[in-house]
Amino acid sequence: MTFRSNWYEDTTREINLHKDTLSQKGQKKYKLDLLLRVAKRVADFSTECGECQMFQQEITTLTKELGYSLQLLNKETRKRHSRTIGNITKHLQKQHKLVSKGQYIGIGMAIGVGTGTALGAALDNASIGPAIGTAIGLAIGAYLDNKAKKEGRVI
Repeated sequence: MTFRSNWYEDTTREINLHKDTLSQKGQKKYKLDLLLRVAKRVADFSTECGECQMFQQEITTLTKELGYSLQLLNKETRKRHSRTIGNITKHLQKQHKLVSKGQYIGIGMAIGVGTGTALGAALDNASIGPAIGTAIGLAIGAYLDNKAKKEGRVI
């Protein structure tokens, strides 16, 4: 447990150093906030999941390479960086049943618009159906997002 917390503290410290040197735009480009959240989740699951232990090594490599890629501004390195974070996020979602921020709101709105369009057609009022469906989908999605947050399942 001490090794895991030390790894996470070291990773957080290094990422925060990069956050201090980058602009807001650069932080978004390299997804540093997401990388911090993913690193925390990987550290939490690393004792029971072999893949998460391997992802710890990949995150360490990413943070080390981040210093070099900031100097070189290499587009290929940035793509690989984003791809690696995406792969780790997919693993966390599939294997550990975690969800992204706002995931249920997006799904709820999409289903709400589709359902609302059908409702609007049934009511012979095409403009009110999607509005009602979107509102209901947004409410259900917000509820499910809050529930996931309370359960600690948000990346």
